[in-house]
Amino acid sequence: MRWLRCATAALLLLSLTAVLAPNLGADEKKAEKGEHAGKNKAIVDSLATVINKGADIFNSGDYYGCYRLYEGALLGVKPLLEHKPALQKRIDDAFAEAERQSTVPDRAFALRRAIDDIRKDLKGGGGTSTGANTLWDRLGGEANVKKVVDDFVTLAAGDKKVNFFRSEEKKKEFLSRPENVTHLKEGLVDFVSSATGGPRKYTGPSMKEVHKGMKITDAEFDALAADLKKALEKNGAKPDDVKAVLDAVNGTRKDIVEKD
Repeated sequence: MRWLRCATAALLLLSLTAVLAPNLGADEKKAEKGEHAGKNKAIVDSLATVINKGADIFNSGDYYGCYRLYEGALLGVKPLLEHKPALQKRIDDAFAEAERQSTVPDRAFALRRAIDDIRKDLKGGGGTSTGANTLWDRLGGEANVKKVVDDFVTLAAGDKKVNFFRSEEKKKEFLSRPENVTHLKEGLVDFVSSATGGPRKYTGPSMKEVHKGMKITDAEFDALAADLKKALEKNGAKPDDVKAVLDAVNGTRKDIVEKD
C-alpha cells in the first residue's frame, strides 16, 4: 500500500538520523555551543525532506499517504527528542488534534503544523540548519512569494495568450470589486504554500472545480506557466527551484485544461 511505503520511508529516514545525530553532535560540540546541536540539525534537515515529500504526495491527491508519511515521521523523531520533552508533548498533542479532525487533509495539516513547530524550535535551540530547506523557504517564504504572486497576476492579466478573464464582461465584473483581486492573490499564495512545503493551507475548491467550463487550452496553460516563470525569476528564484515550481504547476494541467 502506498501510504504504508511512505510511512516506512519516514521511519527509515528518521532512524538514520538517530544513527547519524550522535556522531554529528560529537564532532560539532567542539565547535558549537549546545550539547545537542548536531542532533538538532540532523532532525531539522530530515524533517525538511519529509515536508517536501509530503507536499508532493498531497498535491498528487493522495491525502491519506501524506497523513501517514507525517505520522511515521513524528513517530520516528519522538524518541530523538528526549532532550526536548515539550516537543515530545507537542507530538502527542498533534496526534490527538489529528484524531479530532473530520477529514484526512485536515489531519495531515494538524501533523504538519507539529513538524513545523519542531523544526522552528530546534533551529533556535542549537542547530542552525545548513542542509535542505523546503522549496517554500528557498523561494523566500511568504514575503517573497507574495511578490511573485503580485507580479504573476499582473503579467497574466495583461497577457492575451493567457486570456485570463475569458471575456471583457467577466473582466469588468471581476475588477469592479477590489476584494476579488485580494482574494485571488491570497488564494494563490495559499496554493503555492501547500505545493512547496509552506505553512499556509489552501482551503479553496479543487483546480478542476475552479476552472470547470472555462475551456482553457494547452496553449493558454503554457502561456500562464511562462508568466509564472518570469515572475519567479524576477524575484530571485534559482533555476532548479523555478523548475520545481513549474513541475508542480504542470501537475495540475489535467485538471485545468479541457480537452475537446
